[in-house]
Amino acid sequence: MNQQDTPNQKPAIIAQEQFRQIDINIAGTSHRIVCPVGEIKNLESSVETINQKIRDLRKDLKNKTPSNEELLVFVCLDFYDQIQALQNQINALQDERKQVASMIDKINSQARSML
Repeated sequence: MNQQDTPNQKPAIIAQEQFRQIDINIAGTSHRIVCPVGEIKNLESSVETINQKIRDLRKDLKNKTPSNEELLVFVCLDFYDQIQALQNQINALQDERKQVASMIDKINSQARSML
């Protein structure tokens, strides 16, 4: 009798790990975060981006020693400014798209009336 024929034996179910605890370090402080397995590389990249911004800020703020909390506030404000700028660009592109669609409709309407 092979394994497939063995009575009362259930097939092995392999559980796929969906989340994992990840240790990250931001501004010298360790944090343990539960992260979806498929997002770990994005998390690590985000952590590196944040830490690079903090290093850049420390260089720019010569002769001053802001706390990690102050640095993180500056980083958050900088990211917020970037998000707002991108949102403004998206809104401008959507407005432009609507104007182009309106002009195309007008041209099509005029072309139909000439035929």
